Amino acid sequence: MSKGFVAAEEGHVILLLQPRGTVVTVALTSDTFNMEGWGHASIFVAGGMGTATTAITVGECTAFTGSDRTALTFRYAKEDTAAGDTLDAALAWASTVSLSAGSTGVFAVIEIDADELSDGYNFVQVNFAAAGGAATGKDLCAFAVLSGGRYQEDITATAIA
Repeated sequence: MSKGFVAAEEGHVILLLQPRGTVVTVALTSDTFNMEGWGHASIFVAGGMGTATTAITVGECTAFTGSDRTALTFRYAKEDTAAGDTLDAALAWASTVSLSAGSTGVFAVIEIDADELSDGYNFVQVNFAAAGGAATGKDLCAFAVLSGGRYQEDITATAIA
């Protein structure tokens, strides 16, 4: 029998964007995280209440500040219905992924390998476009699971500071 991946022991989990409990109507930027010690990042973005379509982009940077952010093309799959677990059939490449309007419980999984980042760009940041007016925003949250650690320990070092 094969063994699965235990994220809390073999990876590093990062809360990138806290759920707010209210619709978000302004552009948001996640915490910037460092992939220098990791081979892969799976980023999970979930959209709750609200009726707006939310565009998500990912950027690579050379520092935590994200001031030199450069757009990154990434692989993704998404659940765009209220079914809960019916991801797209295959990972697609894009520079933007959108969560549908009018649905709660939609989410996207963004996959990034460290070797896809440009030389010297070890940091990753997720951006969320402004999503409509006060009655049409979307509640969002995001987290990342880093895997393929280069220096595994029982408690992994922070990747966001």
